[in-house]
Amino acid sequence: MTKQEFHQRIREHVLVLDGVFGTLLQPHLPPGACVDMANLEKPDLVSSICAAYVKAGADIISTNSFGASRIKLREFGLEEKTREINAQAARLARKGAEDRWVAGVLGPTGKLVSPLGDLDFDEAYETFKEQALALAEGGVDLFLLETFSDLKEIKAAVMAIRENADLPIMASMTYGEDFLTFTGTDPATAANVLVSLGVDALGVNCSTGPAPMLEVLGRYAQATDAPLLVEPNAGIPRLQKEKLFFQVSADEMAEYGEKFVQIGANIVGSCCGSTPIYTAQLKERLKGKRPISRTVLPLLRLSSRVHTVEVGPGRPFCIIGERINPTNREDLAKEIREGRIGFIQKEAQKQAAEGALLLDVNVGVPGMDEPILMAKAVRGIENVVKAPLSIDSVNPHAVEAALRECAGKGLLNSVNGEEKSLATLLPLAHRFGAAVLCLAVGDEGIPQSAEGRLHVLKKIVKRAEGIGIPRHHLICDCLTLTVSAQQKRAEATLQAIRMVKEELKLPTVLGVSNISYGLPERSLINATFLSMAMASGLDAAIMNPGDPRMMETVRAASVLTVRDRDSKEFVKSHLQKKRSGGRSEKKSTPEGEGEKIYQAVLSGNREEIATLVETALASGKTALEINNAMLIPAIQEVGRKYDRKEIFLPQMILAAETMQQAFRVLEPYFGGSEIPSAGNVLLCTVKGDVHDIGKNIVGLFLKNHGFRVIDLGKDVPVDDIVRKAKETRADVVGLSALMTTTMIQMPHVIEALRNSGCRAKVIVGGAVVTKSYAEEIGADGYAKDGVAAVEMVKELVGKK
Repeated sequence: MTKQEFHQRIREHVLVLDGVFGTLLQPHLPPGACVDMANLEKPDLVSSICAAYVKAGADIISTNSFGASRIKLREFGLEEKTREINAQAARLARKGAEDRWVAGVLGPTGKLVSPLGDLDFDEAYETFKEQALALAEGGVDLFLLETFSDLKEIKAAVMAIRENADLPIMASMTYGEDFLTFTGTDPATAANVLVSLGVDALGVNCSTGPAPMLEVLGRYAQATDAPLLVEPNAGIPRLQKEKLFFQVSADEMAEYGEKFVQIGANIVGSCCGSTPIYTAQLKERLKGKRPISRTVLPLLRLSSRVHTVEVGPGRPFCIIGERINPTNREDLAKEIREGRIGFIQKEAQKQAAEGALLLDVNVGVPGMDEPILMAKAVRGIENVVKAPLSIDSVNPHAVEAALRECAGKGLLNSVNGEEKSLATLLPLAHRFGAAVLCLAVGDEGIPQSAEGRLHVLKKIVKRAEGIGIPRHHLICDCLTLTVSAQQKRAEATLQAIRMVKEELKLPTVLGVSNISYGLPERSLINATFLSMAMASGLDAAIMNPGDPRMMETVRAASVLTVRDRDSKEFVKSHLQKKRSGGRSEKKSTPEGEGEKIYQAVLSGNREEIATLVETALASGKTALEINNAMLIPAIQEVGRKYDRKEIFLPQMILAAETMQQAFRVLEPYFGGSEIPSAGNVLLCTVKGDVHDIGKNIVGLFLKNHGFRVIDLGKDVPVDDIVRKAKETRADVVGLSALMTTTMIQMPHVIEALRNSGCRAKVIVGGAVVTKSYAEEIGADGYAKDGVAAVEMVKELVGKK
């Protein structure tokens, strides 16, 4: 099937996707068995389930391959059967699907992609490539990526499929009750990144049930006019007589199906807890319905993992911080030569606090390995700020390294009109879904006239569109030249901005400070020129957000050009200035070892924390002082920032891992009784469940708060849990389950612990587990994440 055929049909008809596979397969398999292996061991059963969904009216039939990546199959010792399992899954679906479309399903690997985990981006890419090729070999019509929560992982999956199998891609993520993914991505950001990568339909599946998905789908619909897919769970399951019952009936699901279509869904299916009965009800209710027509204004949108910035007419003026650039900055150049990122992280945080919406990143130091340095800088900056990044380099290898490391959609700064630049950099932007800063420099250098610059920009735009980069992924730099020798240069730049806005209808950007080179009162010249450029239609500026005069100009000009609606930001800034008496509100912080260690934990600087701790020890600080006065306050502040939604799970994980790196250095220096354990906590995922990301994060946070953690791993039998809990004298037992099919093991563990006489308290958690479920099964507590787990364990150990 071609992508054109896919789009034509889903634009004209609402299609019904089948329901979940695992719910129907699990009763026929031993506890803890690999569901995907049923393709080889029970082929008739698999094809009969596909046929049942066809009979129920599904227009798209899924393959039984959600967990069939090499990485997931390795958990069962089946990695060498990856190709065979996936190809067979496609053939069986094709056999049962009759004339319906067959969607090759790929799920997440169960590992976090670097820097959040130890899965390398390229390894993730190759893993998804292998699975996609096997599914294509078996005859799928399109691909369906389901239940992803890490934007970087699904980015690798989309790229692997797009570059190796020319079939439509539907990409679906899963969100919590706060409408964020597990790693902090919101729907608008997911939409921007995935659509920029070229997915053919964007979706949400699993999550918490159909009601919250109305909001997620609505946010998608506001962010993109791409086709939309929705697959809700049948609500949150409840335990009744040792069986799980889902609270949303097939009829209720069908009612929600109509609501989804009214919001903008093109494809509607169902997830956990659903059966062919749900599919039949959806088909009956949606029969003959057409998708609504949606139009979303095409805008340049740039994203980090957790935030999206819009650039263009009527949008807030975009300040791109210029300070991460070693040119004429020996302090920064020295840090880059030493391979350190602490200074870069501080500069990133400072510029973001001063008002930069994007951050320009340049690490070009002569004689250094720029690709390695660029990747390291991008990782470090994304750890500490939410602002999207502008990758400032002409080195294709450095650009590629940076774009691979970016979790979101960055800006490539820049592509000029020379053939070498066009041929090497534009394909990189297209591959990684990046936006492009088009620089008005041609084969013969910088055109002096506005017409000459427009001509070069038209050439770049044409080449970009020719390889598939949409116009709204482009921004034009009309170039700022110094006026110290030739004053007419300023007017040529302003005229070029006006011509770009009129003829190309694209956003514009300038590096403002060049205008004043060689003149006194540079800030005054820069600010005046900036106001003139904004009046001519300038949308963004690469500048120093720490220059008060420049920032005041941006705020005032934004009022006069109606970028600041109702003058809200201008008034807000005025009130802040008035409260501070005109003084800077920046806090002065000491530069000693203590502050550096504290900041390293806050920023997740794993590379430098060991050296900082060793330096503090060498200066005479004791291990206990470092722990109590520097490390503990830092991790507590991380928890507070997480609660306030100032940081998200990625930053939490990196901070916790940085803390552990520090502990490893300090451990030999602690006396036997200096750091008593706060209590013993035994952790595991229950029998049949091989997912352990959440459990590992909980363990990391508990260790950082002084608890002794005994980690039994995943897929742990009841008897092993009971035996180890008694053997280690556990104060608390933490049970984790990701799947509805395995959460029913939890009450068996609790009952066995009680019957054995073990006095340990039990807390439960995991994606499908809720507080009400914890109460139903008699658990002593429920924790939705690592922060909550620490507080719950503290409370339970205190009571005990």
